[in-house]
Amino acid sequence: MRILQARFVGQATMLVAVMFFGVSLGIAQKGGSAGGGTAPPSPGKGTPTPTPGPTGTPSSLPSTQNPNTTNTPQPPRPIWISGKVMMYDGGPPPESATIELVCSTNSGKPQGYTDSRGGFSFNLGQNNFMFADASTNTFGDIGEPGGFGQGGFGMNSSGNGGAPGGANGMNQESAYWGCEIRARLPGYRSDTLSLSGRRMLDNPDIGVILLYPIAGIQGLTASATSGQAPKDARKAYEKGLNATKKSKPDQAEQEFRKAVQIYPKYAEAWLELGKILEKKEHYPEAREAYASALAADSKFVYPYQQLYQMAVREQNWKDVVDKTDQLLHLDPYEFPVAYYFNALAHLQMKEYDAAEKSAQRAVDADRKQSNPKTHYLLGAIQIQKQDWTKAAENFRAYLKAAPNATDKSQVEKTLGQLDQQISRVQTASPDSAAQQ
Repeated sequence: MRILQARFVGQATMLVAVMFFGVSLGIAQKGGSAGGGTAPPSPGKGTPTPTPGPTGTPSSLPSTQNPNTTNTPQPPRPIWISGKVMMYDGGPPPESATIELVCSTNSGKPQGYTDSRGGFSFNLGQNNFMFADASTNTFGDIGEPGGFGQGGFGMNSSGNGGAPGGANGMNQESAYWGCEIRARLPGYRSDTLSLSGRRMLDNPDIGVILLYPIAGIQGLTASATSGQAPKDARKAYEKGLNATKKSKPDQAEQEFRKAVQIYPKYAEAWLELGKILEKKEHYPEAREAYASALAADSKFVYPYQQLYQMAVREQNWKDVVDKTDQLLHLDPYEFPVAYYFNALAHLQMKEYDAAEKSAQRAVDADRKQSNPKTHYLLGAIQIQKQDWTKAAENFRAYLKAAPNATDKSQVEKTLGQLDQQISRVQTASPDSAAQQ
């Protein structure tokens, strides 16, 4: 029996290794997911798929099109969406939350409110003008749906405040592809749900938005040092961001270096410099840049995230534990994937109790099932602890959350072995069961 168990635990260890190398570091990015490995990547925010405009009229024939309406943007077709807002611990929000549409800027346009159970439903863009208040920009922003150049004064040609028009060759169905939906409730921070790829006839249910309490969170997603940055440093930083968006890494690096030279405590500039250096595979310099960001502002959370991702890539498990511990101490809600890698690192170091605790936190935090591998990891840890029943439960939860997982057959094989082991334990005598 002990030989069989040792062989089974060894197989489980191999599964963990396969699992780890199959998990992309992309899920470590904020708001990322692991899933079952089958979902194609969606276009990023602000990158809707352009479609050709109408064919031009031959010059030899007179145009019958009304010159006053030639370039008038058309309102997008109504898209009905619904969803639910929940607290991070699974309960409904304590009061009604405002549901906002966020497009090319971070300015949210109110669309409706949640009901007593956290549910919401509405037609996109229809309520913006009705909900206008001092906290929102009624007149829109340049280049933003519903702003100047797309209907003007926060309304498109149909009068739907904040609704994108059909200008700039944008397909009407793709008008909202660069937008997100979030909830707003004082004292809480909201998840966002992307509308990328959403079409008029899709299932209206966009999923669950989670709210996290701000009270007690020490970490900062925007560095407090940025407010003291001199004008020239801010200008260089903005130029660096623009160069990054245009895929000009050398120019971006030059501008970020200029920003931190002018203002050495510019934590956000150090962070962006580190990202550029990391993409160039200048890892020692990138690590120094992240360390400089933390030296400038130790509560700025994103450098910790970058550092633990680098440690995962290098399989420096002790450093993974250290950096994820620091990140989760500052903000235990915003980075659920950090629990996953914290658990994986503890597992690799054979610290099974700590690994199980973090893996359970990863499962609890992943209420949207965006990373089913959390169940897989927890099950693998429980195999190491010879808790066969719980391990089987988590492997089944993994397959339920990721029915098309590429490793489905291997997991099913492991489940069969677990069920056999559970059966042996249940049918063994009390004395022999105790020896296991």
